[in-house]
Amino acid sequence: MNADERSERLEQLFRQTFRRVMAYCLRRASEAAAHDAVAEVYAVAWRKRRQLPVDDEEAVLWLLGIARRVLANQARSQRRWARLLMRVAERAEPDPPPATDPYGAEDSGDGLAAALAQASDADRELLRLAYWDDLSRGDIATVLGISVGAVDTRLHRARQRLRQRLTAANPHPDPPDASDPSDPSREKDHAER
Repeated sequence: MNADERSERLEQLFRQTFRRVMAYCLRRASEAAAHDAVAEVYAVAWRKRRQLPVDDEEAVLWLLGIARRVLANQARSQRRWARLLMRVAERAEPDPPPATDPYGAEDSGDGLAAALAQASDADRELLRLAYWDDLSRGDIATVLGISVGAVDTRLHRARQRLRQRLTAANPHPDPPDASDPSDPSREKDHAER
């Protein structure tokens, strides 16, 4: 594939995947940060267009992997900036205001949001890929750069930890309604996908 064909292929991929990549970023960052991340994703893809997979689905997963790394870089930058602001604030005034929860768990009162906010970044990312982005185990493995077996193990452990947090937050839940389709016990095991 020559340079013109690669460029045309990337432009076509941009038109086909923009909404999906934007949705992925919006679920993980504020709107402004998501727009910045998507712009950076396609800039990185342009610079690495020689590595662009031929298969369309592989190309989408490749872009989601880039988006994951771009968002991680953004988060690291924000943490560095916050630490710098805290150091400056400590010198200016004795009691800086407390930071707010970026996931909104304290405001919503939602047990699941609170449990996810307490989860590690790795668990949160894995659960989002599996259940919000609805990726298969193989797709998750591609995005994270790990084996399918590692996805199975990590997903199982992440669900266990999430279940423990939910149980701790609500030790006496109402018994599930057998007719409720949103009941997690009725959910098809993600490992079967």
